[in-house]
Amino acid sequence: MSKPKVLIYEPIHQKGLDYLSEYADIIWASGYDEDTISLEAVEAEGIIIRANGAVTAKIMDSAPYLKVIGRHGVGVDNIDVEAATKRGIYVVNTPGVNTEAVAEHAVGMMLALSKKIVESDRAMRNGNWNFRYESYGIEMQGSNLGIVGMGKIGYRVADICHAAFNMNIFYCDELANQKGETELSARKAVLSELLSISDYVSLHLPARRSTFEMINSGSIGLMKGTAFLINTSRGTVIDNNALYNALKNSDIAGAALDVFEKEPLPDNSPLLSLANLILTPHNAAHTEQAMIGMAMVVKDIVSVIKGEMPKYPVNSL
Repeated sequence: MSKPKVLIYEPIHQKGLDYLSEYADIIWASGYDEDTISLEAVEAEGIIIRANGAVTAKIMDSAPYLKVIGRHGVGVDNIDVEAATKRGIYVVNTPGVNTEAVAEHAVGMMLALSKKIVESDRAMRNGNWNFRYESYGIEMQGSNLGIVGMGKIGYRVADICHAAFNMNIFYCDELANQKGETELSARKAVLSELLSISDYVSLHLPARRSTFEMINSGSIGLMKGTAFLINTSRGTVIDNNALYNALKNSDIAGAALDVFEKEPLPDNSPLLSLANLILTPHNAAHTEQAMIGMAMVVKDIVSVIKGEMPKYPVNSL
C-alpha cells in the first residue's frame, strides 16, 4: 500500500524527515513560484513551508487530497489561512520552539552594535590595530530598551536584558502584559513615546497591513541619535529607504536586521554599503535545538493525515 505524500518547500532537520518518512513519501519542491508548486502538490495530502514561497488558494485548489499545511516556525503570513479554513484544510505551526533562539540573536545584535564587534573585526582583518584608539563602544547597563510587540520572543528579550543589564523595559503592544509589568517592571507606552525614550528598539511584530512600514522616516525621526534599532521579526515592518537614509546620515547610531522585505537581500541593496548596519540572513532561529523543534511540525502533519486532531492548530475547522 502506498504512503500518503507530503510536499516540502525547503530542507528541514533530519530528525523531522526521519519521523515523517515512516508515515509518508516526501516530495521536494523544485521551485517556490505558484505555478510550480501547483503542479507538484497535485497528490499531496500535506504541505510543509518555511520562509520561501507561499501556500495560496490556487495551490490548495490544485491539491484535491490536501488535508494539512504545516509552517516550519510560527508566522503564517505566507499561508492563506482563510482560504485553507474554507476548504477544510488544517494549518499548523510550532509555537514557542524558536523563542530562545531568536531572543538570544536579538540580544547578541545589541551587544555587537554596542561594542562595535563587527567593525572591530573588519578593522583587524584590514590591519588596522589603531581602531582601538579611534572608536569606542557603549555599555548596555541601565539603559532603556523598547520592545515593539511583547509576545513570547519580545518578552524573552526583555527578560534577558532586564536580568543581565538591569535595563529599563518599555513596551508597545495592543494588549497589556501583566507578567512583564510585574516581573520586569515593564511600562506600557505608545509607539511615539517608546521610540523617543529608548536606547535600543527591538521589533517583534507579525507581517500585517497594520504593521507595514510601521518604522518609517517619521518614526525613525523620533529616535535618539544614539539609539539602535534591531529587527528579528518581519522585513516589511521597516521602510528600508527611510532606514538607509537615517543610518547614512547618522540620525540613529546603528541597526541590525535579520529579516528583509525581499529575501534573499538583493546584491545591489544600498543597505550593504552601511558600516553601522549589521546584517544576518534570516537565521536568528537557526540553532540546533530550534531547528529540531520546528521540524517536528511533521507530527501534526502526520496526525491530521491519519485523521487525528493536531496539537498546534492555527485555524479551527
